[in-house]
Amino acid sequence: MGGFKSFINILPITATCALYRDKNKVPKNVLLESQHFPAKSIFELDEYDNMSSEDILEALCENDDGFSKLYQHDLEYLISKHYFVIEPCETAFTLDVKPISYPDKCELKQLHLLTRHGSRYPDPPIILAMDQLEKVFANVSVAQGWYKNPFPMERNYQLLPRGEIEPYYDGIQSIIRYNKFWKNYKKITGRYDPEVVKFQAGAYARCGASAMAFSEGLFNGDGPLDICKNQPVYVWNIPADEDNIIEMYNNCLLANETVINNNPVFDEQKYIFGNNTLKPIADRMTNDYGIYPPLDPNLVPSIFSACQFWILHFNRSDAWCSLLSEHDIIRSNYFLDIINYYKSSYGNPLNERLGCVYYTQLVNSVDDYLNGNSIMVADLKNGHGHTMVAVLTTLGVARNPYPLTANLTLSQIKRLKYTLGKSIYWSSTIYFEIYTCSDSPKVRLVLNFEPLLIPGCESEYCEWSTFKEILGDKIGCDFDKLCKNPKKH
Repeated sequence: MGGFKSFINILPITATCALYRDKNKVPKNVLLESQHFPAKSIFELDEYDNMSSEDILEALCENDDGFSKLYQHDLEYLISKHYFVIEPCETAFTLDVKPISYPDKCELKQLHLLTRHGSRYPDPPIILAMDQLEKVFANVSVAQGWYKNPFPMERNYQLLPRGEIEPYYDGIQSIIRYNKFWKNYKKITGRYDPEVVKFQAGAYARCGASAMAFSEGLFNGDGPLDICKNQPVYVWNIPADEDNIIEMYNNCLLANETVINNNPVFDEQKYIFGNNTLKPIADRMTNDYGIYPPLDPNLVPSIFSACQFWILHFNRSDAWCSLLSEHDIIRSNYFLDIINYYKSSYGNPLNERLGCVYYTQLVNSVDDYLNGNSIMVADLKNGHGHTMVAVLTTLGVARNPYPLTANLTLSQIKRLKYTLGKSIYWSSTIYFEIYTCSDSPKVRLVLNFEPLLIPGCESEYCEWSTFKEILGDKIGCDFDKLCKNPKKH
């Protein structure tokens, strides 16, 4: 009990938790006496002996309701903390962007962009879950103003106006950040050339529309159309069931049968997290809001999703979000990161090869240009969150220092650097910058304009030959063989 005995003052648990909720500003010298814990005496708390004071307070304050059964949240604060896959306006819509500087004796010659489409309407499973929430909360008094599902199924996956503006700004930001590169392109071509700047999108409306919006930001004022001088561009795609560059996640039979489904490692983590984390949240809601029958813990992530979409669509944090404490929001969001980790990322070895076709075409495109066999200088692809995750995971980048397991503490969850909300939000970007230098070609990987060190490279500007060695036999992979896909006739 050394950790507890180091505290020297006494505060009631309610006061201490109130302080803790106030931006975690808790005095370090607080003793939580046994009389303030009806559930456990001070002598039953040996399990906390090796925990930090922050983790102890999180555990003890977990079920403290504070001063109200409904929680008040500032929606801009929630977005700024990256609890959702909504990019903060400060970065999404800023033009305060600095042009990059080139390494000594190097010139940026090619850009390869992979971006996630813009923000959208909910997907069908979430819309169906909201239908279920509507039934559960129809007779819950605190939800009477907003329990009905406002999202029609026919709008599923479609972009919002914000989701069209986000990639438009991404295009403008690209022009500013890569100012020298794009100016040089215009000098070479004079006007848009689809063989020099290629746009590719996943074969879905949200991807194609996002690619179009990006092109508007990139070429705004350079074209022949109307007073705004819009530039029409060619956005090509491959049929989704044949596209192993952008839609690889859905085209791998082995992944579908052993990773996305029938995944015992994930199932175990889901079971533990459901019992240890989601059930207490559901039980608290059941008691606080008089829900009968008791709330199914499996609906807690759906409440979190409803919270996110009400913020995104209606700028409201006083509806579904009000049922969740900030800690509930963090934990619910983390559940989505657990799903992503085991089904799409480092939680399964197969995921570390799923991006091999993407890298095969990238390497071939760069080599063709370097060898004088191609005039393409920019390859701009618009895909999905799972596309970006596969590409990062296949290269071994954006990896957290510890596995995303069900038993992480709240402080460990907060310390994760690479999460969906922090890295793969709507309209997030990955750039591969290709440089020719006086010694040898180099590549730099930039995630949301933050350079990443590729494992095996000596610096963020990686030797092109080293980059290819790191990828190894992933270049030229047989995707159908890897995935045990049936032969196509």
